[in-house]
Amino acid sequence: MYICPTCHRRFQEEQKLTKHFLSCWKEQHPFHQSKSAPKGKDIETRKVNKDIINFFNSFKE
Repeated sequence: MYICPTCHRRFQEEQKLTKHFLSCWKEQHPFHQSKSAPKGKDIETRKVNKDIINFFNSFKE
């Protein structure tokens, strides 16, 4: 027996509960604003000279 923590409705199968849970939660909390994901430090990008790329690609051959 599985019980929805939001509305306390009972389900016989876990699959039915998982299907029901998100829509139930959204119905009970219609004005919830989600936050953006936390960001790490900015990523630095650098341009590499083609000679350097060719040098490392020569090892693959």
